Amino acid sequence: MRLSFVSLLCALEALVVSAESLTKPKFDRFPYGAIKPTGWALDQGKVQAQSLPGQLRDWYSFVANSIWVPGGTEEYSEMHEAAPYWFNAMVSLPYQINDARLKKQIEDFVDHLISTQQEDGWIGPEPPAPGRLPWPRYLILLGLVQYVEVNPTDAPRVITAMHKFADLVYEIWSNDEQGHPEDGFQYYYQYVRWEELVYVLQWLYDNAPQGKEDQLIETMKLVKAAGFDWQNDWFTDAIFPKEAVSLETASMTSHGVNLGEALKSEALSYRWTNDAAAIANTWERIRLVYTYHGRASGTFGADEHLSGLSPSRGTETCAVVEQMFSLETIFGAFGNGTVLDKTEKIAYNAFPAASLADMSGHQYDQQPNQIWSKNMTDGATPYGFNGGYSSVFGMESNYPCCTVNHPQALPKFWAHSFFKADNGSTIIHALLGPTKLEYQDLSVDVATLYPFGSTLKYTVKTSKAITFKFHVPQFATTGKSTVKVNGKKAQSIGATAVDEDGLYTVTLKAGISTLDVSLDMPIQVELRANQAVAVHRGPLMYAAQVSFNKTTTPGWRNPQANNDAKRLFPDTDPVWFQEFDNHTIDSTLLPTSPWQLAIDPSTLAVHEKKVTSLPHLAWAPGNQPVTLSAKGCVIEWGIVKQAAADPPIANCTGEVIDVTLTAFGATPIRIGEIPTVKLG
Repeated sequence: MRLSFVSLLCALEALVVSAESLTKPKFDRFPYGAIKPTGWALDQGKVQAQSLPGQLRDWYSFVANSIWVPGGTEEYSEMHEAAPYWFNAMVSLPYQINDARLKKQIEDFVDHLISTQQEDGWIGPEPPAPGRLPWPRYLILLGLVQYVEVNPTDAPRVITAMHKFADLVYEIWSNDEQGHPEDGFQYYYQYVRWEELVYVLQWLYDNAPQGKEDQLIETMKLVKAAGFDWQNDWFTDAIFPKEAVSLETASMTSHGVNLGEALKSEALSYRWTNDAAAIANTWERIRLVYTYHGRASGTFGADEHLSGLSPSRGTETCAVVEQMFSLETIFGAFGNGTVLDKTEKIAYNAFPAASLADMSGHQYDQQPNQIWSKNMTDGATPYGFNGGYSSVFGMESNYPCCTVNHPQALPKFWAHSFFKADNGSTIIHALLGPTKLEYQDLSVDVATLYPFGSTLKYTVKTSKAITFKFHVPQFATTGKSTVKVNGKKAQSIGATAVDEDGLYTVTLKAGISTLDVSLDMPIQVELRANQAVAVHRGPLMYAAQVSFNKTTTPGWRNPQANNDAKRLFPDTDPVWFQEFDNHTIDSTLLPTSPWQLAIDPSTLAVHEKKVTSLPHLAWAPGNQPVTLSAKGCVIEWGIVKQAAADPPIANCTGEVIDVTLTAFGATPIRIGEIPTVKLG
């Protein structure tokens, strides 16, 4: 598995370039600072800033006392990744919502990074044996990319620091000193996550190469050549696992977070290989992952490792957010409307389902059929690899990595909502939702309740004529969706009016233009196993609602992480290693109504309240303007490993009842894959 120094040099002889250039992505991002959330999305951003994610730097031990901050003395593992994850996740949000407190935390963190950078370019603390670990610096660099784009006045010194580290990366990989899987698990993670570093090297090449284009490209090739070959050694029909992996067959390549990150690897390497196989394999890996492990909520199943199609198996929250970033990157590289549909499905279903509406707690693992959220450490659990605390909504549910990583989803989603092409003369609204783009002499304001509403009103201000494109999701290409430009007659949007990238095109003159878009949102019923169904309307999945009560306990600290921190940093003050944290709480949710439900899909109906705005906490149960209903009944349905058994072939055990279906992300106790009955 390890490439020797000699074989690496031989491989590179064929890769040496002179004045080589990278192929441009199909679409270019706008800077992170150019796009801001508005409407209900702005409220959600403020919720994140004020709740647990926005408090981590204040008191959470693995950030507040991290070895990455002044005076800090600990990290939760040899990965040294807690504060880097936090930085990458939270760096953009303060500038997107204009939060002065969080801006200062970010700027202080950057100041410390720059002021402590070593002469050879190394960023951050020196690790103990066996040697330097570049991996967490990938996260630091991903955060610095965002920081430069949201705070460009500080760009010169930050880009200088990034180049110093990039020069060191070139030296380290040229000398085969980056570490290898056999050196420890932390190096194995690094081995399979090479694409995160390549992403940053390409950003430097595109935005601030400083005359080092050739070296940057050669460094990308070195990094990829020394990493795992996802294209040929995993994402093939012959190799990729088509069922849940077992303890015996699990590996770093079946690990959900690694897979979520790796989805984009060939979208990045294609820029220098120009190999059509890289494009084909990107679509193939998406097919494989979501066909054999996909969830109706958009994500794939991986309760640490790939978990098949059972709706009682979980998906780690870190894997959810990494999928989103990878899919956003893939769309920029290659386009394709199905990628946008998938990204929105995850963003508006799987991601909100992972947290309480006020973001005071998150789960490590979420389930499509989630009949409770409780401590299950006293017996067998439904998760293949994760502990019994994984479904609790808490601060550190199962393990700290998702605590620090999950906040990246929304800031990056908003930042990728717009793209440009044709030297800026084509503007693309790719990921729908309430946002505002302001860039140079262009502004685009999107007023919408989407995904909770079906209309979008665009106000576009531009000093020159532009081509404007907006995403039309596949569900809306029925011929019933319409667009009205500058108040003129509404035009029908059918499937033939939408291009392969899922985009509808209009030409706008200089000045102020308006577009009024109405998207058809029919109910769609997706067949799952054993005649169960998942129900969708627009981008939202709807789940059978189960009533619940909520109790709270002090915030639990993961013993493995605490013990590892004590082992690695024995001089740390014991005050940081409490069994429970008094700053936060964990929430247990138990059902108070029957969850053993089946529905007759032929009776599904839509109930929509006409509203012009959403209340605070858009994802709180009952705060959405649309619910669905169906006739159904209670059925016999057992429990296996403290979770609902797979959906049975259903027969009613009682009278016909009305079943309410609400947005999946607003229904923490739910049946998402619902057994079916015919009620006549």
